[in-house]
Amino acid sequence: MVRRLVVAVVVTALAGSAASADCLKANTPDQHAEGKLVSLRITIEAYRLKEQAYILQLRAPACLEGTDDYDKVEKTQRIHVFSMDEAMRKRMRGLVGKNVRVTGNAFGEHTAHHHAPIVMSISTIDRL
Repeated sequence: MVRRLVVAVVVTALAGSAASADCLKANTPDQHAEGKLVSLRITIEAYRLKEQAYILQLRAPACLEGTDDYDKVEKTQRIHVFSMDEAMRKRMRGLVGKNVRVTGNAFGEHTAHHHAPIVMSISTIDRL
């Protein structure tokens, strides 16, 4: 009986370690995520502003680890992806509705312009 309890505790601890190993690391380049890319039109009432946002609907839940409170996300199915590069934005527009893999720098949502718990400035996007 004690042996089974020890085995159960070890298995649980290892599962917890594996889960935390899969988290994105905040403010670290070359993080990866996969899912379906969608485009949303969002109204921010406080600013009387309309924004377009690209949201990656994840295949599997993701988490984020970081030092700031907003960089600690336990579980989400969405990442707000963006790029300041016009060529990358054009590529994103062409991949809306498709399954993609993105690479970039992730951080936690902390302004009214962030539209998912995790936000990622992407450097690459590829169709799956």
